[in-house]
Amino acid sequence: MSFPRTKPDVLQNSWPYMADRHMMRLGAATFIALVGVGSLMTLSARTGLVQILVLATLITLAQLIAVPAPSGDRVFLGVGMAAATPLLLGSGIGMPDLYGTSAVTAFGLAGAWIVSVARTGERRRARTRFVSEAIAMVLFVVAFFGIEYLLLGSGALLDVVILGSVAGGAMAWYLGRATANALIGLEEHQLDVRYVWLLALEDWPVALSLFASGALLGLAWPQMGGWSIAAALLPYAFTHLAFMRYDLTRTTYRQMIRALARIPEVADLTPDGHAVRTAKLATSVGRELGLNPEEVEELEYAALMHDIGRVTLNEPAIIRAGYTSDDIARWGAQIISEAPYLERAADMVRQQYAPYRQPGVEKDESLPIPSKIIKITSEYDRGVHDRGLPPIEALEQLHRGSAYEYDPSIIASLRRVLVHHGVVAA
Repeated sequence: MSFPRTKPDVLQNSWPYMADRHMMRLGAATFIALVGVGSLMTLSARTGLVQILVLATLITLAQLIAVPAPSGDRVFLGVGMAAATPLLLGSGIGMPDLYGTSAVTAFGLAGAWIVSVARTGERRRARTRFVSEAIAMVLFVVAFFGIEYLLLGSGALLDVVILGSVAGGAMAWYLGRATANALIGLEEHQLDVRYVWLLALEDWPVALSLFASGALLGLAWPQMGGWSIAAALLPYAFTHLAFMRYDLTRTTYRQMIRALARIPEVADLTPDGHAVRTAKLATSVGRELGLNPEEVEELEYAALMHDIGRVTLNEPAIIRAGYTSDDIARWGAQIISEAPYLERAADMVRQQYAPYRQPGVEKDESLPIPSKIIKITSEYDRGVHDRGLPPIEALEQLHRGSAYEYDPSIIASLRRVLVHHGVVAA
């Protein structure tokens, strides 16, 4: 969301600006560390330099191929090639080449950093992904060889050693990537670190597919040679297409909801852009409050369509009969609930005007938190963009209504979000 700032001179000291400088330094330090580690590992590796550079180049090229993931982020194909590397270098036969694998992984990631920064327009995002990918890859290598060493020492069967090492390394990568994203969120002073961590955990289907394909390539290479590439890529290609279709379907679904949300605005029944602004602010508050990714997604849909019931106000009979805000919410919920997938979003819209507490009652426990978030963020946006109030005055109006109408804990969360983005002073 684009948050207007109260003062231009805030930029140099703002969290996003400082986080960008920190990530630039962290990315550069990680790149230098990878090159240094790769050089040192090459000196001790049994694998030849040419083979190391060839495999590292393959990881670099694979890291340029992004796979759409359920979290909305991208997972890179390089992790599949990294999973195949220890198997291709003869690991699993009692003499794993830890140094060779480490060199290949380090050089491959360093190469991907150079190419991605040079070609992408989102350099800040590229730095963030690079750091989290580097941490996750290091954890994969450490876990793979650590588990392999333990299993070989226990006298386990070779198949068990290979399966256990790949599975353990994949789990370390999966959890390490999610944790790295959360830690980077701390570095960037994000208010929703828990949300970032949970969101990254949703990418397990893509991770499973990539590690399975990489392991298949590494295991089949000794017997099939070049044909093992086709054996690994063919099943993965179908999975990749499935992920692409899923991502396209979800994108189309969100676009349709946004188009539906525009109807009251086109009919001049709500301020232009109110639905999108409310949805973006509501999801920021939801993440800050610790809602899980599924709840945040439903909150986004509900916030986008929270005024859809106003389309009924074009009916002269309704205007003559009179209506209340609760009627508008109920009519909107009826429209939204026609799609079974949006049933929970419809319930959020239905209760958006309910007061958070009644006289003599501390608060209404049955009222969904997303409904209270929509009510507060919608009123804040109307105060700023419809009535022309300064952000701090729009917040003060919400505070004045916190006796019954607006939950003070959500107002406090909204304030933290606005402070974080420099809209109001701390």
